[in-house]
Parts: sequence; structure tokens; C-alpha cells
Amino acid sequence: STILAMFMVVAAVLLMRRFVDPLADVIFAAQEMAQGRLNTRIATDKGPQDLRSLSESFNEMATSLERNDRERREMLADVAHELRTPLSVIRGRLEGIIDGVYEENGSQVSMALEQTYVLERLVDDLRLLTLAETRQLPFDKANVNIEALIERVIAMFSAESQEKNVTLTFAEKQGNLSAFVDPQRFEQVMSNLIGNALRYVNENGRVWVTAAETSDAVRIAVNDNGNGVPEGDLPYIFDRFWRKDKSRSRITGGTGLGLAISKQLIEAQGGSIHARNLPEGGLQVVIEFKK
Repeated sequence: STILAMFMVVAAVLLMRRFVDPLADVIFAAQEMAQGRLNTRIATDKGPQDLRSLSESFNEMATSLERNDRERREMLADVAHELRTPLSVIRGRLEGIIDGVYEENGSQVSMALEQTYVLERLVDDLRLLTLAETRQLPFDKANVNIEALIERVIAMFSAESQEKNVTLTFAEKQGNLSAFVDPQRFEQVMSNLIGNALRYVNENGRVWVTAAETSDAVRIAVNDNGNGVPEGDLPYIFDRFWRKDKSRSRITGGTGLGLAISKQLIEAQGGSIHARNLPEGGLQVVIEFKK
């Protein structure tokens, strides 16, 4: 009986070490995470399979939280950077007017006003992007004639394309071009994509839109024959504040949120969007809506 009792004690200790120690690691790691130490991870080679799976899931959660926290910090830094330039211009011009350096009705007032428009666009785009990312943006979806909407956007940009001597066309159309989308939001996406293509294509260049019905989807592509995007940058062009030309001004270069907004608006409606460099040069952005 003494030997049996000793065996039971040893077995109990071994079982406790097998189950309790890994569980204690999870509890300790959770407490560390609660204190803001998001780089905390747990060894996944301890305990039975269930506890190992729990440890792996915890690590995946911790990695996701750490990434989200990093992206939040980066976004706040980007927003602060984007706001600083127009605010500095406005402040400088208004101080100059107060000090008598500039005339009250001169070009400096127009410049300050222009920068308020930049700020307004940035704030509006940030609000729209936030609502879209959190799926709080309402969509009024219906069966929409995609071809007619694209034609309308092309007409909106015709004057800009002529001014830049850029050929803007929508000649390639195949099949039943209808999709269940919010027409206003889809038009906004097409405006972002076509405007972006016109912004970066060279003078005397070409921007062309194609749309086709495939076996299971409607596929829309916005193409240009500009310089394309470095392959290393392609995975990031739908990120907030990404710009092909970092030196562009806020007025000519936009807010840097157009592609990010487009991605969110398309994905929120069940579609997909991706970009690639064309073999002959230039960028192609493709939207697909499954039937």
C-alpha cells in the first residue's frame, strides 16, 4: 500500500506538471498582454495536444493584436504628417496677413483657402475609410448597369484627360455587364481609379477601361501605359497614404487614401480588387464581382 501511495503521488505530480505548468504559462502570458506587452508569446511544445493548440491560438491572437497596434500607430503618425503641411501653410499665410506682410485680399488668402480644401478632403476621406473598414458604411445595393456607370465616369474625366493630352477610352465591353452593387459607391471607386491613372500617366499617354462578363463574374480593369509600380511596392498600393511619387504635393497627389478607400468599398460589397504591372508597361487595377 505504501508503494501504491508513492506511485499515486508521483503520478499526480507528473500529471500536474503536464497540465498545470502549460496552463500557468497561458495565464501568465494573458496577464502580460493585459499590461500592454503585446510581444508576449508561449512555447507551443509543452503539455497535451489541446494545450498546445491553445498556446498556438494564443500566439496567433497576440501576433494579430501586435500587428493591429503597429498599424494603428503608423496610421496616427501618417495622419499627423498629412495634416501638418496644410496647417503650416494656413498658419503662415494668416500670420503674414495679421502682421501686414500679405494683403488681406491677395493671393496668399487664396492659397490658405486652397489648403483648407485639402484638409476638408483629407478629413472626409479618413471618415469614409474608417466607416468602410469597420463595416459601418451603409450600402444601397441594386442590380446596376456597370457599363452606363463607367461611361458616366469617363465623361466626367474627359476634360481633364484632354487637358493632359491623355487618351481616355472605354471601348472593350463584352457580355452582360450588370452587378449587384451600390451605384454611388461603385462610381466613387471608378472615379478614384481613373483619376489615379490620369494623375500618374505621362503626357500623351493612354488610359483605357475594359469590362467583360466571365463564366462566374463581372471583371472591370482600369489600365494605363505609365511607368507602373515597382514590384516591391505592389502589395502596399492599397495601404493608407501610399503614393507612387512621395514628392507630389497634396493638391496634385491627392490625399493618398483613394486606393485604400476603393479596396474597402469593393470588398465590403463582396467584390475583389487587385493590381499588377502590365507586361508592356503601366499599371492595371482589376475589380471582380462574382455572380
